[in-house]
Amino acid sequence: MKKDRQRKVQEKLVGIIFILTLFLFLIINVIVPDREKSVQENRMLATKPKFRLSSLISGDYDEKFEAYMDDQFVGRDMWRKLKVAVDRIGGSRLENGVYIGTNGQLLEQIEVADENHLAANIKAIKSFSESQSKIPVRMMLVPDAANVLNHSLPALAKPEDQTQMFSMVRKDFGDSVEWIDVSTELNKHKTEKIYYKTDHHWTTLGAFYAFQAAAPSLGIDGDLSGKYVSYTVSDSFNGMLASKSGVNFGEKEQIDIYVPTEEDTDLIVDYVDEGKRSTSLYDSSKLKEKDQYTVFLGGNSSLLDIRTVSTSTKRLLLVKDSFANSFIPFLTPYYREIVVVDPRYYSGTINDLMDSYRISEVLFLYSGNTFFKDNNISGVFAVCLLYTSDAADD
Repeated sequence: MKKDRQRKVQEKLVGIIFILTLFLFLIINVIVPDREKSVQENRMLATKPKFRLSSLISGDYDEKFEAYMDDQFVGRDMWRKLKVAVDRIGGSRLENGVYIGTNGQLLEQIEVADENHLAANIKAIKSFSESQSKIPVRMMLVPDAANVLNHSLPALAKPEDQTQMFSMVRKDFGDSVEWIDVSTELNKHKTEKIYYKTDHHWTTLGAFYAFQAAAPSLGIDGDLSGKYVSYTVSDSFNGMLASKSGVNFGEKEQIDIYVPTEEDTDLIVDYVDEGKRSTSLYDSSKLKEKDQYTVFLGGNSSLLDIRTVSTSTKRLLLVKDSFANSFIPFLTPYYREIVVVDPRYYSGTINDLMDSYRISEVLFLYSGNTFFKDNNISGVFAVCLLYTSDAADD
C-alpha cells in the first residue's frame, strides 16, 4: 500500500512538472519577441497571421498559425540541431530534402516535375520561339549536383533520373529551340569541385566548364581556357543546403570570381525595377551576409540591363534562375548588351523586352530543379501565347 501511494505521488509530481514546463514554455513564447529571420536556416520566418472569419472557415488561418508557431517556438534552433543529431545517430542520410553524401557533400533531392507547370512552360517557350523566327532561341538546362555527383550519394539513395527528364524536355522542344548540352561537359569534371559542398549552386569553375561547352552554340570561337583569371573573394562560405539540412555548419568554402584577361571589363548594370545602377557585376557587401553566393549581381532581381563596351553588336535576352548569376560574367566580353530577366520576380512580359531592347538572341538558363517546379515561366509569355493563337485564328 505504501509503495502504491509513493508511486501515485511520483506520477502526480511528474505530471505537475510536465504541465508547469509546458506552461513555462507557453509564457516564454508569449514574452519573447518574434524573429523576422533565421540566420541558421537563411530564410524569413512566418509571422503571426491576422484573424479573419473567412480564413478560419477555409482552414487557411489554422495552417498559417501552425507555421507561425513552428517558426517562432523558443529554442527552435537548439531543438532543430538536437533532431538532426538524433537522426544522424539513427543512421539517417536525408535531412529536409538534402542528402548527406560522402566527405560531407550535401546534395539537394532531384525535384519531380509538376506535369501541368512543365507542359505550360514548354508550350509557352515553343510558342515564343516560333513567333521569333529570325532570332535564335536557346535552352541550357543545368543538371543538379545529385545528378552529376552521383558517386557522392549515400548508400541506398535513389534520386529521380534527371538525365531522363532532360531528354524528355529536349524531345518536347523538338526543333523549335536550340538545345545546349552542358551535362556531358560537367560529367567529365565530376571529380573536381564544380558544385559547392554546402550549397545547391555550381561553383564558378563549374560555370566556366559549362561556358566552354556552350560557347560554340553562342558563336564564341577559340580556346577560352587562358582568357580568364580567377580570384578568391571568400573562404568562409557556408551555403543554403547546410542551413536547410542543419548539417555541416562548420564547413567553410571558397568563392572565386573569373575576370577576363584581355577584354575591357567596363560595364554598367542597371537594376531596372530597383532604380539603382552599378559598374560591377559583384556586390562585395554580400560577403558579410549569410548567403555569400549573392556576391554575384547582388542576388536575384526581376530585371537587369547590362551594357558593356564590347565591339559586338549582339544583344542577349537571358531568362534565368540564380545559376546564371555566376555564369553571366563569362558572357559580357561577347555581347554589347545583356538583358537579364528572372520570371519569379518579373511582372511584365517578354514581348515588352524584345521590342524595347532590340534583342538579337535569347537564352534560357535554368537548373533542372528550378525549371521543373517553376510556375512563373509561362506567365511572362502570356502575350506571346495570345499573339500566336490570334495569328493561327487569322
